[in-house]
Amino acid sequence: MYLYQSRLKDQIIHSVKDVSVHAEGGVYTDAISGMFNVPFGYSCESIKQSIAQTLDKLPFHPKDHFYSPEWFDASAMLLKRAKMDDGALLYVNSGSEAIESSIAMALEYHRRKGNVQKRKVICRKHSYHGATLGAHSVTGRNDFSELRNSGYDTVRIHPPFPVTHDGKALETHSAADVENIILQTGPEQIACIIFEPVNHLKGMRQSPAEYLVGIRALCDRYDIVMITDEIVSGASRTGEFLNTHRYGVSPDIVALGKGISGGYYPASAMATSAKIASVFETRGAWIPYSYSHTYASNPVSIASIHTSLQVLEQVEASGQLQSLIGKAGELTRSIAANERVARIEANGLLIGLTLDERLGGGAGKKLEQLCFERKLIIRGEENWACLAPAYVMPEGTLAEVFEVLNESINQL
Repeated sequence: MYLYQSRLKDQIIHSVKDVSVHAEGGVYTDAISGMFNVPFGYSCESIKQSIAQTLDKLPFHPKDHFYSPEWFDASAMLLKRAKMDDGALLYVNSGSEAIESSIAMALEYHRRKGNVQKRKVICRKHSYHGATLGAHSVTGRNDFSELRNSGYDTVRIHPPFPVTHDGKALETHSAADVENIILQTGPEQIACIIFEPVNHLKGMRQSPAEYLVGIRALCDRYDIVMITDEIVSGASRTGEFLNTHRYGVSPDIVALGKGISGGYYPASAMATSAKIASVFETRGAWIPYSYSHTYASNPVSIASIHTSLQVLEQVEASGQLQSLIGKAGELTRSIAANERVARIEANGLLIGLTLDERLGGGAGKKLEQLCFERKLIIRGEENWACLAPAYVMPEGTLAEVFEVLNESINQL
């Protein structure tokens, strides 16, 4: 028997609890929240009970005729947190689908306005947006460069931070550089721009505030739909529900996933502003839209989202999240002096670092392995690594995580 898998597996897992993974090799501390999607750890009973009760009472239903009682409550909470109260919401199953539906919605928005020539999508190099063909089309990883979707063309831009590509330093793009590209391409052809406010690849790089404000202004000026991919950075991972909210910026469309369901059930969503929703002729409780998936907005996924948002509010209200974010910032600064670290930054509970170039191009992966040997799970590739601890990780455990991280860096 053979199985396709993106990364080689290390061992058999037995169980998970709190922020720990119990496996053949021992007990490991999970410092990346599963796949950045388990913000409340593995022992959140309220989410588990909500899912179990829904599975028992309402595992599924004929979707074209009914909706679950929680649908409106969960949707209202999600749109309010996204600051899109007067906008609209589409549930899907995965982050990749949230990206695909966001691009489809941007194209539909322009089509309904009569701007059918707007078919180009601006996307960043060194980005990651998902695993489906359409999501691959706007992803900026080297190994995805030949995967293209025929429904639109892409215009690839450099990210707003220093990055090395194939051994060469790329020019950092400012909002002014992006405007030049828009003008060279022709604003009348550009449907949308899509980007991650915090780039996962290259070690969690935050887009500068002036860049985010500048891109928002460009989108308004040239009638371009601003799509943000907050699948990793959303659900208060960086301190505000959306990362862009930290800088007073709201997108036209946002793709959400991972943490919005606590990681206990596959669920994602595309949320749109009132501007986008306004192009639809029929408005009310429902906006007819033909982008549909069998399991999207099924009762169990809605229950997981609803309860997860309630848990998030509790964690925020208790001060636990902000306290842990403060601790993460303090610990991050303590490692900054390590001469083997070229850059390290904490954006809430997204922590990323770039290793000194003298350590070689594979230092990030080696660091991941060294941490794993010390029973710590992080994410590392090329010359970068990142952490995304659960919101409920004890501060003492987080301090131990950084001790092991520093020890492993010193062994490179």
